[in-house]
Amino acid sequence: PPQHTSCAYLRERCDATPQHTRTHPMACTAALTSAAVAARPAVCGARSSPRSPAAAGRGTPRRCVLGPCASSAASSATALTASSSGMPPLEMDGKGRERLALRDEGWSFWTWRGHRCHYISAGEQNDGPIVVLVHGFGAHSYHWRYTIPALARQGFRVYALCMLGYGWSPKVEEPYSMEFWGQQVIDFAAEVAGASPRDKAVVAGNSIGALAALYAASRAPEQTAGLCLVNSAGNFAENAPPGPEKQTLAQRAVGTSGTTIRDPTAVDAPPRTPLEQIQEAFGRFVAGGIFYFTKLRIKSILSSVYEFEVDDDLVRSIELAAEDPGAMGTFYQLSLAGGRTKVAAGDLLEQYKGPLMLLWGEKDPWMTPSKAERILEIKPDALYAPVLAGHCPHDDAPVECSAKLADWAKGLSA
Repeated sequence: PPQHTSCAYLRERCDATPQHTRTHPMACTAALTSAAVAARPAVCGARSSPRSPAAAGRGTPRRCVLGPCASSAASSATALTASSSGMPPLEMDGKGRERLALRDEGWSFWTWRGHRCHYISAGEQNDGPIVVLVHGFGAHSYHWRYTIPALARQGFRVYALCMLGYGWSPKVEEPYSMEFWGQQVIDFAAEVAGASPRDKAVVAGNSIGALAALYAASRAPEQTAGLCLVNSAGNFAENAPPGPEKQTLAQRAVGTSGTTIRDPTAVDAPPRTPLEQIQEAFGRFVAGGIFYFTKLRIKSILSSVYEFEVDDDLVRSIELAAEDPGAMGTFYQLSLAGGRTKVAAGDLLEQYKGPLMLLWGEKDPWMTPSKAERILEIKPDALYAPVLAGHCPHDDAPVECSAKLADWAKGLSA
C-alpha cells in the first residue's frame, strides 16, 4: 500500500512495479541493502495471484519464462534480524541477496528411528502451501539457504531436512539407499511439516535428493501436491536397473550384490567370510582415501559444477559435516547406497501421477539437459524450467530459481 514507506522506497529504488515488488521481495529488499539500511525492512505482505504455467504441445518442453530479478550489489554480507513470524536469522550476501545466516550449531531437530535429525523451517505460521526441500549428496538443509526465506516471504510454509548421514544429522553407519532416504522424506513431511491428505506438500529435491523426493512422491501421493526435480540424479534410461548410472570406486571395491553389501545394523547376520572381510577392508580403505581427498578439495569440486562463484560460507557448512568423528565410516556406507537401492528411477517416475516440474541448471556437467529430455519423454506434461546455472541452481542462481519454484507451486493451488 502507498502508506507503507518501505514499499514505496523499494519501488523507487528497484525501479519496479508494485506487482514486481510483491512477487520478488528478495531483489527489492536488496535495493535497501545497497542503500546501507542496517535492519531488514518491512516488505509489503500482499501476494501476487497464482499464475499457471504456460501450456505447450505434448512432448514439447514447456519453458518457464520468469526471468531473474535485477538486484543491487552490496559490498559485503549484511546481518539481518530474525522476523517475528518464524523466520530464522538472515543476512544479505555480497550481491544483496537475502539468505540464511550460517549457524555452526544448526537450527532445529526431530527424532527419526532413534536419531536426532536436523532441519530448518521458516514461515510455519503462514497460510500458504507446505514446501519440503531435500538436498543432494554431500550437502544439507543449509544448501537451500536462499530458497527458504524467499518462499517463506511469499506465504509458503517451508521445511528443509538433513537426511540421515548428512549435514547436522548424525553420522552413523546405516543401510542407506534411495528407499531409506525416501522413507525419511515421507515421515519428515508428515511428522514435522504436517503434510496430510487435506494439506498436501510440494516436494523439491536436488541431485540424489531429487530421487529421495521422487520416491516420497510416488509412494505417498496422498500427502503430495507436486514434485520438483532439481538436476536430478538417477538412471532414467529405458529398462535401466536400480542404482547409479556409474559405480563409485568404493562400490567397485566391495562389490554391489546383495551378498556382499551388508546391513551394518543387522545383529543376526552370519559371520563374514575371509573374502568378504578383505573386500570390506579394501572398500573402506578406498572410501577413506576418497573422503580425505574430497575434504581438501571442497571448494574446487563445488566450483567445477557451479556456474557462478562459490562463497566461503557454503564451503564452511560442508566442512562442518566432514569434521564429525563418524563422517568417514558414514561416507563408506553412503557410497554403497546405490548398490543397496532396489527400485529403478524410471519405475518411480512412471508410478508418479501428480504435477511435475523440472528446475534445471543447464550448465551442469554432471546432470546435463539430456537427462531432463529423457524425463520429459516419460512425462511430457511436466513443466521444464531451465536456468543459467550449474548442478545446484537453487544456490547458484537463487533469485531466479526461487521465483520459478514459487510461481509453479502457487499455480498448483489455483
